[in-house]
Amino acid sequence: MSNSQIILALVIIGLSVVMPMYYSYKTKKEKYKIEDELKKSIYVSEKEKIRVYLDNINEVTRARQNK
Repeated sequence: MSNSQIILALVIIGLSVVMPMYYSYKTKKEKYKIEDELKKSIYVSEKEKIRVYLDNINEVTRARQNK
């Protein structure tokens, strides 16, 4: 075997080891990103529900006081 064939074989073997690790890391990072955005959206929606509830209470209270 010549040196170029050995180098080519090492590059192919190296890529066959590194590429699956890279794609695994990439998909895991994407998964965590989606989960984090979901947690933030749940928090925001709960916060919005509380705000709407408090606005309704305020409207009822103001209506009673203005009678």
